[in-house]
Amino acid sequence: MKPARLTAGLSALAALLLLAGCTTYVTVVTDPEGAAITDPTGAVAYGESPVEIAYSRSDLERAGAMVPGYKATWPSGASASTASPLAVTDLRYGMTVVLKRPEGAPGLEKDLAHALKNAQTRARNAEAERDRLQLYLDSGWGPGWGPGWGGGWHGHH
Repeated sequence: MKPARLTAGLSALAALLLLAGCTTYVTVVTDPEGAAITDPTGAVAYGESPVEIAYSRSDLERAGAMVPGYKATWPSGASASTASPLAVTDLRYGMTVVLKRPEGAPGLEKDLAHALKNAQTRARNAEAERDRLQLYLDSGWGPGWGPGWGGGWHGHH
């Protein structure tokens, strides 16, 4: 590789590494899984648990490491919330928040059936991804690359 291309490649890699360090993730999980995750007011929807929410580390630092908090609402209507605001305890590695469905709230069977459906879908998706990766690895990566490339780098121009 020519020095100019090497320098450009290393500069791009360094920029990517610096950018990767600028985000803090908060993972919100629920027990049982599959609750809708929102901010405490319900105005901002983050998705269905488990969900990973990205925050700019510099924004978090300016906000004193505080986020608005989270509310989980299960299909039955049962809900649970974090403190609001909520302190992010580790700006470098992020944190995981666990919200448990209130005991005795009606509709547990509905919420468990929903969680089971989600788990089954996730398992099917993981199996499909595994099969896709196996096919990718078995078939090589194109002419002159990947497994089965035979003579290696020689003879491929």
